[in-house]
Amino acid sequence: MAKLDDNVMKNFFLNLTRIVEANPRVYFAVIAGIALCLMLFIAEAVHIQKIAEAAHTKDQLLLNELIQPIVSRYTWSRVLAIAAMVFWSTAEYRKTKKQLGLK
Repeated sequence: MAKLDDNVMKNFFLNLTRIVEANPRVYFAVIAGIALCLMLFIAEAVHIQKIAEAAHTKDQLLLNELIQPIVSRYTWSRVLAIAAMVFWSTAEYRKTKKQLGLK
């Protein structure tokens, strides 16, 4: 059983290497998804900071009520970005795998 698992993993990594050499858009999709999530995180931090400054309050409950909907939107935006990245990279992977005739 362990020998079979080793062969499956070895074949997967060899195929992945061939696929990425043939179509670098697989990696580009992952990198673009990570970059988009990072940009959304920075935008969220700046947005929250601006709202906190504009609120002119020290009341933590009020700040939490103001910020929570914004945090939720950015969280769902990052989830959508990750889902798009997974879909895009998987589509590119499968397309290239089929073109190369790999298992």
